[in-house]
Amino acid sequence: MKKIKTLKKSFGSNEYGLIDFPKKISNVQISRILYGDEMGCSWCFPHGYKTINSKEIKFQRNWKKYRKTQWKTKK
Repeated sequence: MKKIKTLKKSFGSNEYGLIDFPKKISNVQISRILYGDEMGCSWCFPHGYKTINSKEIKFQRNWKKYRKTQWKTKK
């Protein structure tokens, strides 16, 4: 019920009392509304560094991007 209340508050309700979603909406947008503020930041919810599910491992950069000669040449 708590999550339904959040969605109704953000999108409003239609004449049948159901949540009035826009015609096109992604699951990520819905997840940001539902879980974003609980996880730390609604804007950077799935991958943000301030969220509680981020790890120190994610801060590492891939060495292959920064080496002198690339394996595939960029066009």
